[in-house]
Amino acid sequence: MTTIFVRTLITYIVLIFAIRIMGKRQVGQLEVSELVTTFLLSELASFPITDDGIPLLFSIVPILTLVAIEVIGAYAVTKSNMLKKIFIGHPTMIICKGKLDTKELERNRITVEELFSQLRMKSIVSLDEVEYAILEQNGQLSVITKSKVQPLSPVDVDVEVKEKGIAHAIIIDGSINEQNLSVAGKNRAWLEKRLKAHGCMIDDIFIFTVNDIGDETLIKRADI
Repeated sequence: MTTIFVRTLITYIVLIFAIRIMGKRQVGQLEVSELVTTFLLSELASFPITDDGIPLLFSIVPILTLVAIEVIGAYAVTKSNMLKKIFIGHPTMIICKGKLDTKELERNRITVEELFSQLRMKSIVSLDEVEYAILEQNGQLSVITKSKVQPLSPVDVDVEVKEKGIAHAIIIDGSINEQNLSVAGKNRAWLEKRLKAHGCMIDDIFIFTVNDIGDETLIKRADI
């Protein structure tokens, strides 16, 4: 039992290391080569865990080899249009200038029902709303709606607005995130002043955020 635990732990650490090298992506964002590599990694990792007669190196060496091939291949693809076309492919126009291309639907084996489903998930209820629908290399559908159904933006009505940026989580569950505090351009003195203004201590706070223009959100532990 101890042997299985140790082998599992070592394999887990190697896989985490390997996947971190490959980069951060969700399954739906993986290219074909990355998806194949991920499947192979899972298979290679399982062999020495389920069979203690297989040396651990028989799993670790192929895992590191696959990762090396993936990293080198990814670099080579960026330098060669031919390799890019073979391993990554290119985006496909399913709808172009409001016109549905049925031949591309058939070529990509997408039914009309599947297309409608993808559009509904993007809150689009009719093909008449779509100017472009592009099937990306990772299988995701990008949709650009027609101008007539797009919401008005400040530019459309000639209104100047300040960029709010993102909300930086300064305090999470009673702990200060020093990195986020620095990214927000703030310091401890500012934080202490703001907490005093809110009338609370750090331990009282579940979450406290501030965006790039100074808008704050504070949720106390007692309020959740």
